[in-house]
Amino acid sequence: MGQRRRPTSFSTIGAVEGPLALDQPELMLRFREMLDEAGFKAERIGEALGAHSEVLSRSWDIPVQLRRLEGRGGLAALIRLFVLNLDVPEDDVATAIAPLGVTDLTRLGIASADGGVVRPSVRIVPHDELLITSDVRLRAGEKAPPDHVPGVHRPSVTLAYLTVRPDARSLLDLGTGCGVVALVAAPHADRVLGTDISPRALRFAAFNAQLNGVRNLELRLGSWFDPVRDERFDVIVCNPPYVISPATEYIYRDSGLPGDSVSEQVVRSIPAHLEEGGFATVAISWIADPDGDPAARVRRWVEGSGCDAWLLHYRTDEPLETAAGWNQTEAGDPIRYAELIDGWMSYYGKLGIRGIAYGSVVLRRRAAGPNWFRIEVLPPGGVRPASDHVQRMFAAHDFLARIGEAGLLEAILVPAASMRLEQQVRFEAARPRVHEMAVTLDDGLPFRAGIEPRAVLLLSKLDGRRPLRLALVDAALAEGAAGDDTERFVQAGLPVARRMFELGLLTLADGVQPS
Repeated sequence: MGQRRRPTSFSTIGAVEGPLALDQPELMLRFREMLDEAGFKAERIGEALGAHSEVLSRSWDIPVQLRRLEGRGGLAALIRLFVLNLDVPEDDVATAIAPLGVTDLTRLGIASADGGVVRPSVRIVPHDELLITSDVRLRAGEKAPPDHVPGVHRPSVTLAYLTVRPDARSLLDLGTGCGVVALVAAPHADRVLGTDISPRALRFAAFNAQLNGVRNLELRLGSWFDPVRDERFDVIVCNPPYVISPATEYIYRDSGLPGDSVSEQVVRSIPAHLEEGGFATVAISWIADPDGDPAARVRRWVEGSGCDAWLLHYRTDEPLETAAGWNQTEAGDPIRYAELIDGWMSYYGKLGIRGIAYGSVVLRRRAAGPNWFRIEVLPPGGVRPASDHVQRMFAAHDFLARIGEAGLLEAILVPAASMRLEQQVRFEAARPRVHEMAVTLDDGLPFRAGIEPRAVLLLSKLDGRRPLRLALVDAALAEGAAGDDTERFVQAGLPVARRMFELGLLTLADGVQPS
């Protein structure tokens, strides 16, 4: 990968008013060093609060969390101030941040001191090796201001982990917000460009770039692709305000466009800005027919785009679930809550919406068609960094399209390095019996394939030396098959192997493969 070519640019945001100082690089460095020395890391914070998920969640069980922090010294003061966003006695903060002083936090714009207490102006949450600053967390029933800048939350983490991150010359984070996805991807690109319509969000992104020592991030102010007209990128990522609703008050949530138009607009616009062979990952929602093809609308969006498309379908909600969920912060006022739900349901009724689907679509620019479209349901469970897994699945699709299922029999396959076999054992007549078996991965996407004992036997024969056909024959012989039964075993095992290959559970072994 080439040398970093552009420093962080503040040209569009330096004059924007906000709580964060962008002209204190030396103090910023000392602040980061202090946090590192204090153990302000995801693992330590999760341990202190009782669960790693507490760092990302909107849990407001503050009394329980405070009890868990008792006796944890300076780290507890930092967690109370920057993670839980509570006022903390000034003496406790001064001890925790030494050799820095409380006035240094004020100079950075991240806290204020008054009456013997320190009050947070931002939230700071670790994500991987990064520290991400955002607006303070909302309390139960608290309404966000229109320009609220969210921080690390599950949709942004999922999108960051799904983003294909090959070593690239250029990466665009469209609607970067506080910059978390751009910063996660920054080590994998020479140049990272973040755009947003919110000057305040860009100020947070610039602050986060400084806080994490990222020097290859450029930030531009503007709507959608306006700041990057006629530019192309190797990687594009976007987490648009995709909520389907009649609301317009929140920049981070509401697009102001009808139905799923914002998701459609982004998906249709991306190919013109994607380099040949480049990848784009977009978080989307779309209107879905609960009784029909869940991918029908998204398939139409990418037809004729010159891109292969892989849709990861998370779930489909009823309209009432969506209306209630996105207005939960108003539940403390039953009358207002009911009015909002009624308004949203009326909106859905006018548009004929019976289901709202959520997911992400991964696009790959490939002019030499025909292009393909594929949908997979993403099982429940946490998504881990999945760049390699996603690329493996695209490569598997290309390979199968080239050689066909019959050709797969001549390929040399091996289990993915992170494959894990799970078994459920039941006691029957006082004896343990395997009730269910499945294979999954310790990294990437949480796909899980149920398998039978014969498939386990096959996996043991995939040693990287013999083609799939011979591995199936050896497994058949080990089962006692002979004659026509051997070929039937091979034909029955082929679809199983193909499915595991499609899901990235099996991979091509190193070396020459059939063409």
